[in-house]
Amino acid sequence: MDVKPAAIEHLHSADSEKNASSDESLVRFVGSAEQAPQALLTWRMFKLYAILSLGYMCIVLQGYDGSLMGAINSMPQYQRYFGLKAAGPSTGLVFAIFNIGSLAAVPFTGPVNDHLGRRAGIFAGCCFVIIGTCVQAPATSNSMFLGGRFLTGFGQGFANVSAPTYVSELAHPRWRGPLSGLMQTNYYIGSIVASWVTYGTAFIDGDSSFRIPLWLQLVSSGIVALGIWFGPETPRWLMAHNRRKDAERVLADLHGEGSPDHPDVRLQLAEMENKIPKAGSDKRWWDYRELFNTRAARHRMICVIGMSWIGQYSGNVLVSYYFPVIVAQAGIDNPHTQLLLNALNPVISLVAAVTGALLLDRVGRRPFLLSGVMGMSLCLAVITGCTKLSVDSMNVAAGHAGIFFLYLFSAIFAFCLVPLLPFYVSETLATETRAKGTAVGQVVGSAASILGQYTSASAISSIGYRYYLVFIFWDLVEFAIIYFFFVETKERTLEEMTEIFEAPDPVQKSLEKRSDQTVKRTIGLESQD
Repeated sequence: MDVKPAAIEHLHSADSEKNASSDESLVRFVGSAEQAPQALLTWRMFKLYAILSLGYMCIVLQGYDGSLMGAINSMPQYQRYFGLKAAGPSTGLVFAIFNIGSLAAVPFTGPVNDHLGRRAGIFAGCCFVIIGTCVQAPATSNSMFLGGRFLTGFGQGFANVSAPTYVSELAHPRWRGPLSGLMQTNYYIGSIVASWVTYGTAFIDGDSSFRIPLWLQLVSSGIVALGIWFGPETPRWLMAHNRRKDAERVLADLHGEGSPDHPDVRLQLAEMENKIPKAGSDKRWWDYRELFNTRAARHRMICVIGMSWIGQYSGNVLVSYYFPVIVAQAGIDNPHTQLLLNALNPVISLVAAVTGALLLDRVGRRPFLLSGVMGMSLCLAVITGCTKLSVDSMNVAAGHAGIFFLYLFSAIFAFCLVPLLPFYVSETLATETRAKGTAVGQVVGSAASILGQYTSASAISSIGYRYYLVFIFWDLVEFAIIYFFFVETKERTLEEMTEIFEAPDPVQKSLEKRSDQTVKRTIGLESQD
């Protein structure tokens, strides 16, 4: 069977009496990138898509909250009921408490995912979201509202670790980039729903204007909580728990068109058997040492921590939560117009994010990230200048130009970064550290979100557009971090990333073309040089 270089064919020897040298037949390269070995539209692939969609819906919920609170915060009905302002310390706390809840979930996410499975982590997260919604939506006091948001954030913290791990470990290796990259684009589906729901309910005079959107958080969380048990556990988790037959069955069903002898199935099993330890730190819930105890592990964590921070502290918090406030600074004062402009933003971003996800395996991770942070820095610089003219000189044209570049900033972030959040984190971690490493990334991401949300409210209220300067310069720092430390993961299986991180120069090694020696070393036919 002809295959593209990104999906090297693994051949199973039928003659059991051949000597060990015959194991060379386990790996075969064929040089045509255009010849695809498997169709994308078979019924088993549709089954895989349906299973992955459960992980996608966790991100729908995350996107729903991202736009929900920004929109509700601009409603006079909400502000009057709870005695809040559009920007200020109290408002910042309402936004930040969600991520404080996510942060509180982190100590539990790794152990639950490692011991009970990825599905259990997703289920636990959805249950907490359901409980939090039932507290938040009918809230009659600020403390009750904050408590509900904390519980909802706690549940989302579980989902933010479990869902990306589940999707990346189940995605077909030949299309891991698009399948995993499309996951985070669902943030904008949730954001679009929240934006248009709140735009419609804003015309209701009473407190139903903000309670109805809050209750709708039950939809996706309820579907996932019920549906996740109809999907399989990931083969890598099964292999790590000495359940090889179950892992083979899942791989054959979802990656091998029902055949355990399919080349993709044989190759993945061989790589997993050689690279996934049966007594790793994932069996010890308290042991986080394998995240930092070797040079390779530390480089992995640089990528994890860096990506987690960049995803939450590149200026995107301004657009996600304070878009209506920034639009008001640009001269648009009507609350309904602000909500309408806010509702258009995720539609544009969704198109950009899906396009980026589909191009991810062609272009590569590093070019996406480098061009993204540079483009965002430039957009923020223009937004700052336009807002200054609009505020100081009442320049209407400058205000409109600033709004255009707000949309452009969102489109760049969606195109270049969203497909990699938190997919890149899962790619760079080994199976035995993936849940705990993703949990650490969640700590960093939540900390960045809390910092951005809480300080942004006060900063925008106090110094206005001058606050954008912080992110203009910080995005340039991120460019340097990505250039010098982030590895390329394109066209490699999750197990093959070990060779990259164990190289003397992981970044340079990741930029080299994948070779047959890479596959041989991964399945144990050759030792690492």
